[in-house]
Amino acid sequence: MNVKSLATGLGAVMIVLLGMISFAAPSWAYLQDDVDMLLELRDCPVCILTEADLSGEDFARVNLKIAELTGANLSHANLQEANLMLTELKEANLSEANLVEASMNGARLQGANLSGADLTGAVLTQANIDGANLQGANLQNAELTAAIIGNADWRRANLKGANLRGATWSEAIICDTVLPDGTVGDRNC
Repeated sequence: MNVKSLATGLGAVMIVLLGMISFAAPSWAYLQDDVDMLLELRDCPVCILTEADLSGEDFARVNLKIAELTGANLSHANLQEANLMLTELKEANLSEANLVEASMNGARLQGANLSGADLTGAVLTQANIDGANLQGANLQNAELTAAIIGNADWRRANLKGANLRGATWSEAIICDTVLPDGTVGDRNC
């Protein structure tokens, strides 16, 4: 192999490697068009709203199915009866949010802040809430069948009447927590 062929081959390899590195860890920011569509139409399935500040907004019955909301601020937002199925909400701030009867089947909420949120009657079947902060959250009659709870923090949360069948929550922090049967539990405090 001559020097010119070797240099050309190495150059091609470098271009491919640089291309792979630039796509290795995408950092998606929200798309302003998606934010505008959400605010105007209250319907934005499969939207990219990463790190968007949507705090305090009224999104009752909004459709955000399969949306990307990693790191978004939805604190104090009204998401009552919202469709959040398969939505990516990792590290999102949902503190004090109204999620009454929200559909959150398969949602990914790892590390999300749901402190003080009202999830009464919410459906979180097969949702992943590992590492989430649910301190003081109200989950009365919530559906958490087969949810991945991991080490979520349930201090002072209300789970009365919640369905946790098949959920993995042996590592969860349960301190002064109202359990599904109405008793108060303390474990891993």
